[in-house]
Amino acid sequence: MAEDTSAPLKARIMLAHAYFQRMADRHNVDILHVKGYAFDREVYRPNRYSTDADILVRPSHVQRFVDLLLEDGWKIQAHFETGSVFEHAMTLYHPVWGLTDIHRFFPGLGRRGGYSRVFEQLWTARRPVMIAHKPCWVPSVLDARVIVVLHRARAAAKYSSDIEYLRSILSLGDWARMRQRAAELDSSLAYAAATGMLENYRHDRDYLLWKSASQPIPAYQQWLGRIYSAPTLGDKLRTLKAIFVVNRDHLAMQLGHEPTKAEVRAKFFERFGIGGKNG
Repeated sequence: MAEDTSAPLKARIMLAHAYFQRMADRHNVDILHVKGYAFDREVYRPNRYSTDADILVRPSHVQRFVDLLLEDGWKIQAHFETGSVFEHAMTLYHPVWGLTDIHRFFPGLGRRGGYSRVFEQLWTARRPVMIAHKPCWVPSVLDARVIVVLHRARAAAKYSSDIEYLRSILSLGDWARMRQRAAELDSSLAYAAATGMLENYRHDRDYLLWKSASQPIPAYQQWLGRIYSAPTLGDKLRTLKAIFVVNRDHLAMQLGHEPTKAEVRAKFFERFGIGGKNG
């Protein structure tokens, strides 16, 4: 089915937010709309644009919500396990609504094993915002600002303007409250990565992972960071195995089609610097 591009992208994304909230309300699923058009001028600079809708789902509701979306015509473009080094979001596509990232947690918000508690903290402080004439649940202004800072830790150069905007509108007291809230949300390490204080956590299990996410370092160090961060032996072995497996989801998005065996083989050799040749 061809993509429907008759409506402007911004309108389609905002309508998608309303669609997700309606779906969640009908099926008793708890969701929070994060980033993009869900955040207003108290969080993002005016006229900032977005390319998709980001939805954070209560962890115990994630699978049910994904199943509902798949039944309603959405297709998986990237699974949780292949979407990023944090394995936090599934990318879905719909020919009418476009792209969305369904988050089972937000990187940096809480630590492994504590995502349900952190979601409940966000949920308790939530507020309604009108998006496409539909009341949608979003994090509090304070929590939204913390999320913006944490997001910068994963793409410092790309999202520096978001931090600069916050610096232009917030007081020192506001920043102190944000640091306090980050601590309450068990997010101090990621917050430090975003604000240039990561070295304070040099001996933390997740230090190298967040260094690789926030700074340009060799790829092998990112893999080491992922292995160190994995909490169990089984998780470490699964991560080690992934080093030798091409991420077919990402490759398909890069190519615009399902990769052939030859393309997968070329990508495998490319990641080890062998020029895509197998001899």
